[in-house]
Amino acid sequence: MTLSLRPHRSPSPAGFTLLEIVIAMGVLAMLLSGIFSIAKSTMELSTDLADGQERHMVRQNFIDFLRRSFRNLPGEAEIRLAVRSGGGTYLPSITVINGGTCFSPGDPLAPDTAVELAAEKLPGGSLRILLRLLDAEQTAQLRAGQPVSTRRDQPALPLIDGAGQFEWKFFDPGGQRWENAWQSPNRPLLAELLFRLDDGVEQRAVFWIPPVQRSTLMAAPASPAQPAPTGPR
Repeated sequence: MTLSLRPHRSPSPAGFTLLEIVIAMGVLAMLLSGIFSIAKSTMELSTDLADGQERHMVRQNFIDFLRRSFRNLPGEAEIRLAVRSGGGTYLPSITVINGGTCFSPGDPLAPDTAVELAAEKLPGGSLRILLRLLDAEQTAQLRAGQPVSTRRDQPALPLIDGAGQFEWKFFDPGGQRWENAWQSPNRPLLAELLFRLDDGVEQRAVFWIPPVQRSTLMAAPASPAQPAPTGPR
């Protein structure tokens, strides 16, 4: 019987080598980077979708407000379209006289006053669209064809900030053409709006303007006078 004289070695405890740990950390870093990249892209896409939906709602609500206002113009209302130059940009404005609740941000307008839907240029080149109330004196100047000067304390309601385009045209049914200015006492048939926010999406809308309905009372022809009856002689 032969005995082995080799020393007995106990099994070494299981573990990872330094190379294996480095490789595992590299794989984990790549996985985390991919996860963060996907999460960031998802958040950016969600933000873009929310911004797009918000701008779409702004455009739709603004156009709905204009459509209701044009459709409900009272018979005694007057409408004007003017264009002025401001900072190298042509800024249109629509003025409605005696419009009642049309284009009014709240209560009906007082008689012989007006509301102006105008645009003004902001620092940086964008436009602010607003409603401006004109008092009786300014409305009289407008009717007389005189330039209307606004005051610093002029009541105004900003509607949209950051617009990139705001253009109006009125359709003249007599001349069958679109006009950039309108001072006639007669109403145009249509109004066209070209409108763009800061997202670059251009919106075109056409509004029907109801004609002035003048009621005429036709007097009935008078019946010929009957001779008075004469009594017996």
